[in-house]
Amino acid sequence: MVPTTPKKKINSLYVHIPFCDHLCHYCDFTKMLYVEDWADRYLDRLFDELDRYHITSVDTIYVGGGTPSALTEKQLERLLTRLAPLLAPEGEFTVEANIENATKDKLTLMRRLGVNRLSFGIQSFDAKLLTHMNRRHDEEQTRKAVASARELGFRPINGDLIYDLPGQTMKQLQEDIDKMLSLNLEHISTYSLSVHPHTVYGLRHVKVAASDTSRKHYDLILTRLRERGYRRYEVSNYALPGYEGRHNLTYWNNEFYYGIGLGASGYLPGLRYTNTKNFRAYLSGVTVAEREDVTLKDEETYYLMLKLRLEQGFLEKDFQNRFQYDFKEKYVKAIRKLTACGWLQSENGRWYASDEGLLVLDRLVVTLLQEN
Repeated sequence: MVPTTPKKKINSLYVHIPFCDHLCHYCDFTKMLYVEDWADRYLDRLFDELDRYHITSVDTIYVGGGTPSALTEKQLERLLTRLAPLLAPEGEFTVEANIENATKDKLTLMRRLGVNRLSFGIQSFDAKLLTHMNRRHDEEQTRKAVASARELGFRPINGDLIYDLPGQTMKQLQEDIDKMLSLNLEHISTYSLSVHPHTVYGLRHVKVAASDTSRKHYDLILTRLRERGYRRYEVSNYALPGYEGRHNLTYWNNEFYYGIGLGASGYLPGLRYTNTKNFRAYLSGVTVAEREDVTLKDEETYYLMLKLRLEQGFLEKDFQNRFQYDFKEKYVKAIRKLTACGWLQSENGRWYASDEGLLVLDRLVVTLLQEN
């Protein structure tokens, strides 16, 4: 069963491709090793799920994973041919790709079928750190893949960077940042390493970075990217002006989106859902594993949690229009406390987290929600 197709227009679609050529030691996303027959059967089932939503047009499509570029050219063509007609004119069509299997032929195919934004899983340029993470590419391959994408006309391109890696020094991070900047990407996403129980890192009991070390790493990234003209428009995402990720802004603006595929999540009016992560169950026709009926109170909680991840925060008038009361009046006690410590700020009717507030965002949001 899939959720009932909503009457309200939904403008974004996320598609999950769980297959990978190898499994990275830190990854906690829904993934599995690539097997050609399984991938063919998966696409059959994915298209069946897609059909049930009766989607006619969306403004953004994001194909993530896993590793979408792990598919064969034939499978990738089949997938993109099915998705491309759903994209509205001037829409954003993003595909994630790993460096080692983002061949020129696959990139050419993506370009021909309407993909206009790439997201490369670069993670690091340091050979030792890449090996430690079980990544299968090197700096030279990264530069060649980005150069190939540029030659084909891809713009914007995003690069993912992981920091707080085991044993990583400030010098190594500085070099990673400088090399990432040398690629002249329009968008850079940076993520502090998280260690999850069922990953290789979790099973090996890899320790996360100390909070003071992580803070120094984050500050270095923020300073260097700002110096080069990137705006941190969300806690972990930086863009040159005009190149913010439109699809991910759907999430952070608490807007609705379809999610299809193994383990994918979606948000429809009054409902958040998560698909099964059981591959055999998914192939047999099981789709949604978890459903959450979203009340207006729940929506307000999500609104604050997500909007405050954005550097621009939210407008008082937008909050009032959505929830029918004044933000300052309802949250007066929490606002007094959070502004006094400098975590929450206001300007011209807009509320947003300060640089310090973004670093303690979980504590900020908890304070806001518990002390109203």
